[in-house]
Amino acid sequence: AGGCGGAGSVPLLRVTTVYRPSDAMKPLFRARGATDGRAFLDEAQVLAILEAHVAAVSAGGGAEGGGGGQSSHSAWALDPLLSDALFRGGEAAKDPQAGAASMPPKEVRRRFLKRLEQWTRVSGGALEKPMHARGEPPKVVLTTEQRRGHSVTCVAELAAYSIDPYTAARELAGVCGATANVEEEALKSGVQKRVVSVQGLWDRSITEWLPPEHRGPPRR
Repeated sequence: AGGCGGAGSVPLLRVTTVYRPSDAMKPLFRARGATDGRAFLDEAQVLAILEAHVAAVSAGGGAEGGGGGQSSHSAWALDPLLSDALFRGGEAAKDPQAGAASMPPKEVRRRFLKRLEQWTRVSGGALEKPMHARGEPPKVVLTTEQRRGHSVTCVAELAAYSIDPYTAARELAGVCGATANVEEEALKSGVQKRVVSVQGLWDRSITEWLPPEHRGPPRR
């Protein structure tokens, strides 16, 4: 994909969803050897832990048993650890399915992912190390304004992805064939806010210039 830079620019950013177990889920994770509750795991790693647990229970080993059982049955047994992971605490405790003895695998996976703490990992680009934040990825803010009878397109929140606004302004001047400047504003917090302004209505061109990683892709 295109985006912040051609040859010689920093690598594109990567925005991915990662997870941590909620308190109700930690006993199941610990039983499967995932003892670091603060570690970030991707979807494949989380589902592997779930399926290893189901396989152990299916094999008769219980929460502490090893694998070897089948985890592809038409319904998975909800042992106490898995039941707690899916239903203990919060609104989930009021779910009509709470207390069920078994559930289809697809539904267990869906509920298991939903109960995890969701985080966003931003890596690459100009970041020295990955950045993690709860919730949805930060998004670059694109707006259009009328100033003294002229249209202006503004690009803000580039700092969330460590995108240099001055480099962005130079690139956008070339992409749009228009004048682009960086406007600076001192916020009450003492932070310097920098917004790239491009003369004219260029929201579509700028959106295409920004790769999905910078726009903040929807979660899968």
